[in-house]
Amino acid sequence: MNVPGHLTFYSAGYALDGGSTTLCATDENGSEHRVYLPRGFDSNGNRTTGLLYFDDELIPARSTLESKLLKLFREAELAHRSVLRPAEMKLTSPFTVVGYDLERLVRGTAGDNLRFLVDSVITYVESDAYGSAGISGDLSRR
Repeated sequence: MNVPGHLTFYSAGYALDGGSTTLCATDENGSEHRVYLPRGFDSNGNRTTGLLYFDDELIPARSTLESKLLKLFREAELAHRSVLRPAEMKLTSPFTVVGYDLERLVRGTAGDNLRFLVDSVITYVESDAYGSAGISGDLSRR
């Protein structure tokens, strides 16, 4: 895999499946890149997590490649821009938000949310809990 020299994150998505996160970026040549970290629950309500994907390629845990990518993510610029998404969920009052991460995403600005989600991927991948809840199969197609 060729690791870009620089990334600029411009959009992020956070699924309500337990926190699966998608980050969208461009590199120094304008090429598009996608970071995906699947997280969710199995049919029994047990937390499952997958490993980090970069451009739909599974990144081996605790590898040199993973370290290079995390450094790249940490040094990336943020340049939020609106991205049209089909069937985007709109929150209308009244609604209740449960959980700090959701509270932050609902109340935060687009730029704050992008920073929060990039940082949350880095923090989770570097944590001892990363991958420990069991991998729920190949989730790269989500």
